[in-house]
Amino acid sequence: MFKGKGVSVGIGFGTAVVLKEQERKIEKTTVDEPEKEIIRFKDALKQVEEDTQQIVDSATGTEKEIMSAYLMIIQDPTLTVETENAISNLKYNAEYAVDIGFNSVIQLFESMDDEYMAGRARDIADIKNRVLAKLANEETINISKLPENTIIVATELTTSDTAKLDFKNVSGIISEIGGTNSHTSIMARTHAIPAITRVEDATKIFRNGDKIAINGSTGEIFLNPTQEETEQLQKLQKQLKEETEELEKYKKLDTRTKDDYKVELVANIGTPADIESVIKNSAEGVGLFRSEFLYMDNENMPTEEEQFEAYKKVAEAMGDKPVIIRTLDVGGDKEIKYLHLEKEANPFLGYRAIRLCLDNIAIFKIQLRAILRASAFGNLSIMFPMISSIEELREAKKILEECKKELDGENINYNKNIKTGIMIEIPSAALISVGLATECDFFSIGTNDLIQYTVAVERGNEKISKLYTKYHPAVIKLVKLAIDGAHSANIFCGMCGEAASDELYVPLLVGLGLDEFSMNPNSILKTRKRIGELDRKECEKLANEILIMTSAEEVEKRLKEFADK
Repeated sequence: MFKGKGVSVGIGFGTAVVLKEQERKIEKTTVDEPEKEIIRFKDALKQVEEDTQQIVDSATGTEKEIMSAYLMIIQDPTLTVETENAISNLKYNAEYAVDIGFNSVIQLFESMDDEYMAGRARDIADIKNRVLAKLANEETINISKLPENTIIVATELTTSDTAKLDFKNVSGIISEIGGTNSHTSIMARTHAIPAITRVEDATKIFRNGDKIAINGSTGEIFLNPTQEETEQLQKLQKQLKEETEELEKYKKLDTRTKDDYKVELVANIGTPADIESVIKNSAEGVGLFRSEFLYMDNENMPTEEEQFEAYKKVAEAMGDKPVIIRTLDVGGDKEIKYLHLEKEANPFLGYRAIRLCLDNIAIFKIQLRAILRASAFGNLSIMFPMISSIEELREAKKILEECKKELDGENINYNKNIKTGIMIEIPSAALISVGLATECDFFSIGTNDLIQYTVAVERGNEKISKLYTKYHPAVIKLVKLAIDGAHSANIFCGMCGEAASDELYVPLLVGLGLDEFSMNPNSILKTRKRIGELDRKECEKLANEILIMTSAEEVEKRLKEFADK
């Protein structure tokens, strides 16, 4: 048996089709006529654009949204600036210029501490490889006509590859590279295709024609499964099908415990294209709209109009349902050239998020004006990230009021009662939450960073990853402080970190009094079902037990006992 990271649940049986990356050697040469190389490059890029447009035209639903976003990357002129400069100024051949030019953009996205943005880096790498293939006149494998019950094995199944697939013939996907929020993983989940990523040397281990069974929940892969393994997996397959069918009935229900305690289940999104999944899974709103994508996907500062259109699209799609937009949350760990951010020894404790915005008021105002204008088309709220003091909150609100006065002077419509809230992701904010709550309309706890700052563990550092835990008693006490602080001023407290959809953690959060749970849209129905199985009084008793515990191990053990009862 082999193991990877399961990114799309389900059981798949089939025959392996191994897609190996084309080995390509890029020669560096200088040319006498760079104009001709520019034409070669633009012709190749145009062919890739036309191929992608055909996919968009024939796609529907999630694929259409994803491939439309992918097409926008191709059409963005800032994508090719470095490549064209390398040809025009340095007189490099088109192939080498594409390689170094696109790689500079890829490295920008890969440097960001955000899986969604890292996924865009993989899309750009895919576009680069397709352009290079056109320049070399390479033949490509037709993956739109795969045999029935195919298990695809690839180094990486790119967004454009996935969009060409006939999913009716695919029973599973195995890849060496990929993440939970990659477009391939999203499409696999949309089509209920089990998928497993991060399987080291998969394209060397498996061969064309191998009989394979996979468990997308556990990440387990069985090569030539035994009869016993097959029967066990078939039993699981039947069970998963029944569970999926059962979840459908939760689509039109409120989120309530057995004793009728109501909470809100909302979604985290990164782009307007994610809204389809939000609606499909009947989320009660958007608890976190990460606005960074507008800045990351641009070579220049996104204009007020560009931002307005993006926010408006989400507002209109969600109608009366609430949408919380987090203001710009970037820093020195995310290289955005036009912001001219200096590299910092410890960017996670540095010049970022609200600190950057309060120091660059012109940039901040462009975003706030765009959100305010879009608020006329739906139920939008504004959330400020990385608040550590009441002074920061007051300064942010003061700038927001200035934007409102500007729009009033220009006779531009907006929601004059738009709500403002803050992220509780720094321990100091949780500790002074009673005071902060009197000056805003809601809290949203960002557990990913709150854990990092509380236990002094960088969440991406694998050497000390065991110390990074949501079960740490100090983290739980800070969550409780934030919730109680919010309730002291009669405002709601949500959570948009990964803990909000953790099945073990949800009963604790219900017991602590959390009002809103924000998560990946695909976790909504499962979490609604779980909350419906809980009794609030039992959860409160559990929370009181855990609040006096002194170790993460003890907390996790008790939560597992509660889940198993």
